[in-house]
Amino acid sequence: MTRSTGLSAPAGARPRRNLRWLVLGILLVALGGLASALLFTTVTDSRPAIKLTRTLYRGEQIQAADLSVITIGRLTDLDVVPGEELNAVVGQTAVTDLPQGSVVVRGAVGRTDLAPGLSRVGLKLPPGRLPSVGMPPGTQVLLVAVPERAAGASASVPPSVAATLTNAPVGQADGSVLVDVNVPAHDAESVARLAAADRLVLVRRAQGDG
Repeated sequence: MTRSTGLSAPAGARPRRNLRWLVLGILLVALGGLASALLFTTVTDSRPAIKLTRTLYRGEQIQAADLSVITIGRLTDLDVVPGEELNAVVGQTAVTDLPQGSVVVRGAVGRTDLAPGLSRVGLKLPPGRLPSVGMPPGTQVLLVAVPERAAGASASVPPSVAATLTNAPVGQADGSVLVDVNVPAHDAESVARLAAADRLVLVRRAQGDG
């Protein structure tokens, strides 16, 4: 009869386990599941929004090419204009300067209705009658009347009128420039007559001047 020289483990003995590693493993599994759920929610719980493809300045009219539709998460704390309203935004104007790449939020765009007490006048100015530097919509200007050529420089002229550009000046093939301005309603007729007589010079004012 042979005797076994090996040592057998006592009945009931169990392998020792490191509880710390066991708990860590459970936590990692739980965190992984939470991260997956959060990622799934972010991807699936989204909404369409309208993004600007170029910078728009205050008072500038919005064209279809200025807009695109993107998807953002619903958790984004922004009162954005939904992508479904893209066609309704086209034709409105920027209430404030809107940078390229930003999403359109409520109140950032509106209709072109004039504020009470204002009138809009279209001007066609010959070369040299306005600054050559770019002037975005919202630029504050002064419309300065010049004397009639036949009357001479000593003739009296109407007072200057403060105005605001509603669009950036657009150059024409003949060198003239087209631009629309908002003026006080009581000055609109005088400005229109001076513009028709080619007697206006447009001067840029420091922004914020009264």
